[in-house]
Amino acid sequence: MQSAQLKNHFKQQELNAVILSYADSSHYLAGGLDDNGDYHLLADKKGNTVTFKSLREAEMQLIELGATKAILDMETAYDEMVGTATAGHGKIELTLSH
Repeated sequence: MQSAQLKNHFKQQELNAVILSYADSSHYLAGGLDDNGDYHLLADKKGNTVTFKSLREAEMQLIELGATKAILDMETAYDEMVGTATAGHGKIELTLSH
């Protein structure tokens, strides 16, 4: 989803801002999460998913799109090994600010 669309969905409160990461990964994804649990990730004009090199970079992009809070959803292979993959332990709410 391109930035203008995502910004509109945030404004209409149709999507919740989300940042996705995988433990030991060197990039983050940002976008929105709908009520059905579907992700709508930020994409460039060619339709490629935008990646960010840091959590802060992803946060700043979401702030520019009007988000004031976001869910950080960090997955790790260890969740599956210890049985917490479905418990949602890798999710925390972030307050976004400059």
